[in-house]
Amino acid sequence: MMRINASIVIYNEDKKTLQRAVESFLNIPYEKELIIVDNSEQNTLEDFCRSFQNTRYMHTDKNLGFGAGHNLALKNFSNPSDLNLVLNPDIYFDALEIKEMLEWMFHNKDIALSVPEVFNTDGTKQHTIRNIPSPLTLLKRRLNIRGMFDDFIAEDSYSNHNFTEIEEIPFAHGCFFLFQSEVYTQLEGFDAAFFMYMEDVDIFLRAKKFGKTVINPHFQIYHEHRKGSSKNLTLLLWHIKSAVTFFNKYGWINKK
Repeated sequence: MMRINASIVIYNEDKKTLQRAVESFLNIPYEKELIIVDNSEQNTLEDFCRSFQNTRYMHTDKNLGFGAGHNLALKNFSNPSDLNLVLNPDIYFDALEIKEMLEWMFHNKDIALSVPEVFNTDGTKQHTIRNIPSPLTLLKRRLNIRGMFDDFIAEDSYSNHNFTEIEEIPFAHGCFFLFQSEVYTQLEGFDAAFFMYMEDVDIFLRAKKFGKTVINPHFQIYHEHRKGSSKNLTLLLWHIKSAVTFFNKYGWINKK
């Protein structure tokens, strides 16, 4: 029988939001294990997280970052799995629908990494697909005063592209990543040099060496997109630092 391992990294997370994500995963009718890695200063959610079946809780005592948190989970799963899910705490989905996605992925070993169609909580589409960024791409997004770069951003975000079939994509923002476990293990998870932001672009680029990276629009999830770096100066600074790390690693040319 297929086995699924999944991880969620949290930081001072809202209980109701987290519960919705956890229950979405636990309702999938397969053998499974979920590890919740808590980067918060205090382990106030420990009892809450341990109340779920097939779920392990790990408190880090310090904020390791997004990628390093998921990597900690990867090293601590009880048993190997067929597929690995990397989940945000602010997503939810129909478990039976995602069960079908897991079956599809299991039978398509040439696909290294896949994502579903993502919707906002109000039912509108969330445009998570992007071209591989360049410094100019990020600058135009940040300086889009009075919509002067709207057309560029729409093209870069595939906003006018209607995904109706399975397609290879450059990368997608990381709220729900489904990996072949063999691929995820060989990647050794995320590059922990990215504390927060850009780790999703990086892992897509590395996963392409092992197979296709695709969107499958026949499956959907919902995501409470918080847009943290546009609202919080500290998060913005982390975004800038990660961008510098990314461009130092890959160069400064936009790769599509």
